[in-house]
Amino acid sequence: MHMRPIIWPWRARRVLAGWRHSGLLALLILMLPVAAHAETYPADSGALNVRDFGARGDGQSDDTAAFLAALAASGGDTGTTFWQDRVVFVPDGTYRLSAPLVKRYADGRFGSGFVLIGQSETGTILKLADGAAGYDNPQQPRAVIFTTSKLLRGAPGDGGKDYLGQGEGNDAYMNFVENMTIDVGARNPGAVAIDFLGNNSGAIRHVTLRAGAGSGAIGLSMTRKWPGPTLVQHLTIDGFATGIMTAQTEYGLTFDHIRLRNQTDAAIANTQNALTIRDLHIDGPAPVILNSGEKAYLALDGGSAPVSNLMVLVRNDGFVTVRDLSLAGQARSGVMQGRNGWQSLPAADWHMPMQDAPPRPAIPSAQWVNVARYGATGDPAQNATDALRQAFASGAAVVYLPSGTYSLSDSVEIPASLQRIVGMNSTIRILNRRPTFARSTGMFRAASAGPPLFVERLAFDNTGLGEQVGIELSGPRDIVMRDIVTAGTTMLDRRASGGRAFLDNMCCGLLRLTGPQPVFARQFNSEGTTTRIINRGSPLSILGLKTEGVCTVLDNRDGAKTDIFGGLVYVVRDGAPASVPSFINSGAWLSASLVEESLRTGSRYQVYVGRDPGDPKGAVPVTGFPLRGYGRFIPTLRDTP
Repeated sequence: MHMRPIIWPWRARRVLAGWRHSGLLALLILMLPVAAHAETYPADSGALNVRDFGARGDGQSDDTAAFLAALAASGGDTGTTFWQDRVVFVPDGTYRLSAPLVKRYADGRFGSGFVLIGQSETGTILKLADGAAGYDNPQQPRAVIFTTSKLLRGAPGDGGKDYLGQGEGNDAYMNFVENMTIDVGARNPGAVAIDFLGNNSGAIRHVTLRAGAGSGAIGLSMTRKWPGPTLVQHLTIDGFATGIMTAQTEYGLTFDHIRLRNQTDAAIANTQNALTIRDLHIDGPAPVILNSGEKAYLALDGGSAPVSNLMVLVRNDGFVTVRDLSLAGQARSGVMQGRNGWQSLPAADWHMPMQDAPPRPAIPSAQWVNVARYGATGDPAQNATDALRQAFASGAAVVYLPSGTYSLSDSVEIPASLQRIVGMNSTIRILNRRPTFARSTGMFRAASAGPPLFVERLAFDNTGLGEQVGIELSGPRDIVMRDIVTAGTTMLDRRASGGRAFLDNMCCGLLRLTGPQPVFARQFNSEGTTTRIINRGSPLSILGLKTEGVCTVLDNRDGAKTDIFGGLVYVVRDGAPASVPSFINSGAWLSASLVEESLRTGSRYQVYVGRDPGDPKGAVPVTGFPLRGYGRFIPTLRDTP
């Protein structure tokens, strides 16, 4: 692991030597500025360091080739087990680039699994060379970072996509850009900071995109076939003609904590997609959102803009649902349809505002513990149960699992001392078809009280081995699950005594909830043909939902209170029966604002809210909601006991 040392002038070194024994040196070090979310990885974690591929980070050398080599080395095509790519780590420094960063497999095909993680948002800077070749024409914009899809099946042009030329598709899994600043330099009017394609599990987090005057066409572009579901969180865009540009009708995009400043044409330009945006703040000469196309949908929750009314802020062809947005200092909530005006919403019977997760513990990577120390090798044929138990019980606050597959024959307890499990895109699975523990018991179990527990970058994959619970939470401690993939498993079973849960960028299994503590989910993607969320009495807030398959999205009962703000439900297949409603709501509260996607008349819901037999309230049919192609807009759906 290459770390940039602090180089002190010789006079400062003499002064520091005198301070060392007085304790003033320790105080000085504590006073040094530390970037938020700054982090490195242990050398044996499996992360690749761009410095090991020749990157200098000195602001002068061209580091493009080094980045491309590191990305190419991060993983080949692993087929349907798409989460196994290694992290490419970028230590603090200024890295000069001259061409797009893109991931290709060894045979030249575009690949997914572009996982580029900086050390810190302010210290890791990727800077496009001034006047770089190919970045001079805003009518033919060119990206600095360009993420793509793999091709799992079918032909390169299926559905009208251009896989061979543009890396398009809906297999753009595990693309991440985090903890860095991207500066498009000077005299690059055609530059796009990030052209991002991501599906099912992917995110942009703690990123600043920066363009000087006269440089930069688009900050973040998400217009190729087919973007989403994807989470964009803690993004600042300063400059550019357009801040964020999105397109396509599939599959929905979730934004949280967005700052857009100094755009000259538009802050956001959306064509036909369904955007969910929370905490959006716009400032500059063009504080405008273009919501273009009759299928376009915006769900805006909180934030501010320096305009007096929504009709000025949004130029709208589709639908807009707004909640608690401050316009020129005045709060606004309501619905806008087309260009025809604005309708205020009545006060909600129940609403649970989204909350941020508690802060991650600041524990240096030198103090993390590797499960390999206790004998776990990441070989799927090995029984890793005892090794993981010993690592988790070691007293370490952070335990990490280097790249690999860890097989279990029994559940593993998570003690109160363990605060963070860093998966490094590793896999947890059952060793055989007949585990020694019940299918309803978690592979990982958190049953004791303690500080917040963070579980990150892991896949719980039990495909072909029977349904299993991934994580079981029965202890009164918070859990934060981030960038988790589940296949053949329930992602979380939160029991009645369990603490709060914060779920960010989750794919693709079931969710089971009981108990009074609230649950907050962002970019929640669950796919399959069974009921995806079972809520028995819990407060649940979802920002950006996506489902796929002939399924009931939510079974909401026993006084549960579920608020779904933004997202897309997608039956996909023909023959959805009327007996499969989108939601079941019985003795519970439900609020939903989202869209239904459908490409054919036979592949859409017929009932949005179903009831138990004999319930006098009756079902809520789809016919009362406006069309969105073959699907529908559901701008406001409220159902109470």
